[in-house]
Amino acid sequence: MVNSEDIEIELKFEINKSNIDSFNKKLQNLGFTLEKRVHEISVMYDNPSKIMQITDGRIRLRKSGEKTILTYKKPLSRKGIKREIEYEVEVSDFNIMEKILKMMEFTKTTSYERYRTYFHKNNVEVMIDEFPYGVFIEIEGNENNIIKISNDLGFNMKNNLTDSCDTIYTKRCIEKGIEPSKHILFNKCNLP
Repeated sequence: MVNSEDIEIELKFEINKSNIDSFNKKLQNLGFTLEKRVHEISVMYDNPSKIMQITDGRIRLRKSGEKTILTYKKPLSRKGIKREIEYEVEVSDFNIMEKILKMMEFTKTTSYERYRTYFHKNNVEVMIDEFPYGVFIEIEGNENNIIKISNDLGFNMKNNLTDSCDTIYTKRCIEKGIEPSKHILFNKCNLP
């Protein structure tokens, strides 16, 4: 049984890279506190039987600044407001956790790199994510609060994105006839 506190509720919108500073100001004018900006590397894993692919789940190991976080995610909805089961635990060492996953026959499937800026107000977290191929704003919290914040920021709910960042990247590459990279990194990946 999944508890409500294990469900992540989010909205995601794309913004133009040239608008990052204006969104930083908008968020602070709305009372959000700028917490930090960190470099992140996220690696997804699956086992030989492809259990994550078959179950639409995701095992992710993420290095976020000084923190390392192991996460299991599984979408509950792919339309409208994104809802996902999410279990996370902070681990002390990225490399050791990667070895543990490997011993359980989980190997790297994909990865991505980004810069993430965190803002917080009450029970709402807003992140500005800078990827090699685009910039996105994620708004997490309860449904009413995230809808209000998205409206306050001038977003139209019709433009909400429910795909993961690596799925968005892959779809864009395919649309442009470009071979998608399995590892979306700033210094080496095919860009749509």
